[in-house]
This record gives sequence, C-alpha cells and structure tokens, in this order.
Amino acid sequence: MSDGTLSPQERLTLGALRYAVNDEAGSYLAIMRLFTDGISGFLSDQSADEVTERLHEHGIDLDRDTVDQRLSYLVEHGNLARSPRETEARSVREYLSNRARYQLTARGELVQRQVEELLTRSEGAREVSSEMLPGILSGLTGLVAVCERDLDGADPAQLATRIATVFAQFEVLVTSTRQFYAYLAQVLTRFDLGRDEFVSFKSALIDYLQRFVDEISQHMPQVGDQLLRLEPTIPALCERAAESGGLKGLDGSSARRSTGLSAEDWSSLHTWFIGSADRRADAENVRRLATDALRALLTNLRRLAAGADRHQSRYGDLVRLASWFDDADDEVSHALWANAFGLFPARHVSFAAETDGDPVPSTKSWWDAPAAEVPIGLRVRGERQAGGRASQRVDYSTAKQARLRERREAEQRLRRAATELAAHAGPVTDLRISDEARGALLDLYAAALARVGRPLGAADQARAELTTSGVAVALLVDREPGSQLRLTSPSGVLVLHDLRCELVATGEVRAPGDPHTPPRASVLDQADERSPAPLAMRSAGGEDR
Repeated sequence: MSDGTLSPQERLTLGALRYAVNDEAGSYLAIMRLFTDGISGFLSDQSADEVTERLHEHGIDLDRDTVDQRLSYLVEHGNLARSPRETEARSVREYLSNRARYQLTARGELVQRQVEELLTRSEGAREVSSEMLPGILSGLTGLVAVCERDLDGADPAQLATRIATVFAQFEVLVTSTRQFYAYLAQVLTRFDLGRDEFVSFKSALIDYLQRFVDEISQHMPQVGDQLLRLEPTIPALCERAAESGGLKGLDGSSARRSTGLSAEDWSSLHTWFIGSADRRADAENVRRLATDALRALLTNLRRLAAGADRHQSRYGDLVRLASWFDDADDEVSHALWANAFGLFPARHVSFAAETDGDPVPSTKSWWDAPAAEVPIGLRVRGERQAGGRASQRVDYSTAKQARLRERREAEQRLRRAATELAAHAGPVTDLRISDEARGALLDLYAAALARVGRPLGAADQARAELTTSGVAVALLVDREPGSQLRLTSPSGVLVLHDLRCELVATGEVRAPGDPHTPPRASVLDQADERSPAPLAMRSAGGEDR
C-alpha cells in the first residue's frame, strides 16, 4: 500500500509545471508561447538569439544570456529539448551563438496548453453540454445495429470514427457537467447573497437546472439499454475497429489510440449511465446534486426571509465601505477606520484605579496583565447577553400523542394495503385496487429493482417483500417482452410494459379486526433510501397517465 509519497519519476514529471509559478513566470510563459504559437513551431527549433529577437518583437526586453538561462531551465525540467540538428556557420562567432538550438517536447506542449486554458478560463457559469446526449444515444444505437447485423463485414475505419465520436461527445458532456456544478457550489456557499442576486440566481437555477435534469432523465434509461445490449460485443467491436491501422512507436509498440478503441475505456460510459451493484450511476448523482442545490437555495431563502427587517449582504457592506475609503483623504480615512473597526492609535494615559480592590487596575499594561476571564458564551458563540434562569420545561406530550396516532394510522393503512395485495396472489396482468394498495405495490416494485442495481436483464429476477403484522406479501418481477401489468386505481391507470409480475402471499392473512392481530406493524426488505427508485421505474418502461 502506498504511503502517498511521490516516486522520483513522478516528481520529475511534475517539475514541468514549475516555470508557470516561479518569480520569472512572465518571461517563461512568453518563451513557451513562441514554441507553441500555432502549429508551425512544433517541428522547428530555435536558438537563444532567435528567441531573444522574437521576444523583442513582442515588447519583452531580455538579454541573450538571460534567455539562454531560461531555455536551459526549461530543458532541465522537460519542457524543451536540445535539438540534435547540426547548424551551418560561416564564422566561429556564428557557430558559438547558434550551437544550441531548442525544440518543444510533448510534455512541454501539454503543460503549456493546460496553463493557457487555466489563464483564459473565466469564473463565470458554463452551460452543460446536454445537447451531446442525443448524439451519444444515436452513436450507440448505430453501433448496436452494426454488431447485431454483421460486425465482421463492417468497415474498421467507420467503426473507429463512430466510437471516437461517441467518446468525444461523452467527454464534453462530463467536463461541462463538472464545471457547471463547481460554479454552482461556489455560488450556493456564499452567505452574502443579496435579495436582487438571489432572485436572479433563483430564476436561472430553477429553470435551467430542471431542464438539464429532465434531459438526463429522458436519455439515461435509453443509453443504459443500448450499453447493456452492446456490452457482450465490446471486445470484438474494439478489435475490429483496431484493424483500421495505427501508429507504431520507434520500439515497435502501438501508440496510444483514441479513447474508446480499447475495451477498458468503455467502463467510464457504464459507470456514468448504468453504475454497478455497489455504486450508483454518475448520471443519478447529477440528479441528486440538483436536489441538493435546490435545498441550498431554500436555505438562503430562509435566511433572507428571517432577516427581512435588516440588510443581510456583508459583501455589499464591505464594497460600500471600500468605496468610502477610496473617496476619502488621509484625515477622513483615519477617522473612518476608527469608527468602522474601533481601532484607535495607541494612547499612553495614566490615572488611578477606580477601586482599591480591583485586582488589575486599568493603568496596568496589557503585556504584563493576566489573561481576562471571558465568558464561554462570548468566547465560543459571540453572545454578549448574560444567561438567565432556565426556562420552563416544554410539554411535548400532546405532540407525542399526535405522532403516535399518525404512526398507528399509517400502519393500519399499510396492513390494509398488504391484505388487499395478498388477496390477488399469483401472476397479475390487470389489477383494480385502491390507492393505498397501488402505492404499496409501487414501493415493492421500486425496492425490487433497487436490489438488482441496474436495468433488468433477460436472466434477472427482482424480488421484494412487505411484512406487516398479520400478512406478508412478496412481489416477483421478471423481464418478458410483450407482457404488461395494468394497474387501475382511483388515481388513474399505470401500465408497465415488457414485465411479468407475480404476487406471492408469504404469511398468514388475518382480517384487520382480528383480535389475534398484533397492534404494531413493521416494513421489511425495503430498498435503501439512496436507491434510485424513480430511475428503476423508467428503465423498465413504465407509462403513467
């Protein structure tokens, strides 16, 4: 197990970043831009004299020796390399000045590109590239059609193009989602949002975030289905696409290919859209983060509503105070500082203590005086008021009885629903039940799919059980194309397609009024609260009207 220490090779690789953060970073960036400006600089080499002359053209005044030191530093850290090309010189002086030529390395190009992207990136919001979702779905659908029709007869170049396009779209989607939520977290954690900022941000957040989550919910089950259909043929698909030919290194090994042309690359798609038995899909986490964002927005709303009689934005206060300092002269600035922060110049005054019994007179220096006794409330919470006597004990007996009564009523409703479902034991295709039984059946359905952890396959069977005092009923769910379950209740009609459902009464059924029925009920085998129940219903092809 690693202790977190970097290896020497890793330290050497990360040393390529040093030029961008040292004291002379400006001149280093200017030199690296000469080697990475456009595409023409990649296969060319430059001497220290040529770099010095080009820097002068850009308004940067560095002497030749300083430029040579900068170039040697970049060579030492792997950003540049000395060119092996021989130079022609007509004099000894020209040979000495041009004997060392420098060219860009692959590591240096990567680091400089990342540095430029970091410098040009703004702190503002970036839209999520959700328009990539239809393209990803279309590309996967086309690959599934090719694999099911005739993979051996497919053109390897076209297969490689389709796979690379799908993964390029996926990379844009994932990157934009991360940046959007990073910006969202930065804004939501601000405690200084004013009312105007809150209103504008609320409108944009609720509208845009809901639209993005709806698009994820619409495409996620379909993309998951296509990935499951494509999963058995992924090794053969990548092998066929690799036949289009590729670059070979000097040592004869294959060069790194585009993302998606290796079977290992497909795990990222599965993780994002499907997940696994022990991990929730990243797309589902995107929907959960949207809920967390709305909850944080409501927290700010409560803060604003609680302080409706006073100004809440400390950011606005500090900006206004800074503007006063900017407009004031020296004398007014000192007075403003003293009044705003209560920090006055040192005054050495001496006077007699008010009482002879004061252990620390006011004339004693703070440097020599003992530490003051600060009350715990003031020291920890900043509360200045003195604590009084304890308040009367609140009587919660009425509220407790109300909660217990609500609990009993909920258990009775659950018992009635379980009894009604147990009465329909056996394969079910068309049920007419009450709303309570409908809700219990849908909870069983969601718990069963959550236990599987992914969309049902042909060999999968989902099971969940509801146990109450006096009755226990289980639901078995299998995927069977052409089958359907039609639920009719006062709330409407729900149709589940391509599923075979069976209710099994696993315990003794007693009437609700039976005196032998215990007074309490408990629900077992329910899904984990973190399980994506709505997602599981969608993936099974449910339709509600």
